[in-house]
Amino acid sequence: MGEERRVTFTYYGGACVVVEVLGYSLVFDPADFLSDDDIARLRGPVITLYTQSLDDHFHERAAMRLVEMKSSLIVGTSEVCRAVGSFVPSIKLVELQPRRGFRVGPLRVYAIEGRHEVPTNLYYVTWGPSILFAGDTGYVQLAKLKADLAFLPAGGSAFSSPESAHAIALDVGARYVVPVHCERGEALRLSEMLGSRATTIIPTPRRPETVTL
Repeated sequence: MGEERRVTFTYYGGACVVVEVLGYSLVFDPADFLSDDDIARLRGPVITLYTQSLDDHFHERAAMRLVEMKSSLIVGTSEVCRAVGSFVPSIKLVELQPRRGFRVGPLRVYAIEGRHEVPTNLYYVTWGPSILFAGDTGYVQLAKLKADLAFLPAGGSAFSSPESAHAIALDVGARYVVPVHCERGEALRLSEMLGSRATTIIPTPRRPETVTL
C-alpha cells in the first residue's frame, strides 16, 4: 500500500516534470530540457505527455530521442501528433482529445481542455491516488475532480498566474501543489496564497522530491 501511494518527481525547468509512480516514468512537457543522459536514466515504461505544441512545451528532438532510447509512448494534442507522426510508430502515439482517456497498466490518464491561445490539454492521472498536470493554462473550473498532487502553472504566459493556479488548487482540493512554468517570485506568491490549505513544494531543478499521497 505504501509503494502505491509514493510518488517521486523531478523538475527540469519550464513546465518539464518527470513523475515516477508504480514503476512508470511519466514525462510531462519535456520541451528540450532533457539531455540524452537524462533520458537514459528514466526507469521503467516511459509515457511522454505533451499539453500543447508551443516550443516551451514541445520539441521534436526530445520526442524523437524518447522514442528511440526508451520506446516511449507519446501522448498529445492533434498538433503534437501531426508533428511527430513521421517518426513515431502509430502504436506508440496517442492523440488525446479533451474528455477522453486511456489506460496503461494500473494508470488511467484523462485529458481536460485547458485555456490558452493554442489547443491545450491538462492531464489527470489516477490509480487510486491522483495527480493533475496543468502545464500552462488559465483558470478552468475543475471542482468535480480531486487531485492529491497538482503541478500548476503560476506564471510565464498571459494565461497562467498565481491567482489562476490558486483557484485550480482549491477546486481540486490538492494536498500538495508544485508551481511550474513560472518565476520563483510567482511560486512564492502562490505558496503564500495557499497558506495551510495545501503543502506547496517549490521545486529545485533536477532535485528529486518524494511525497506520499
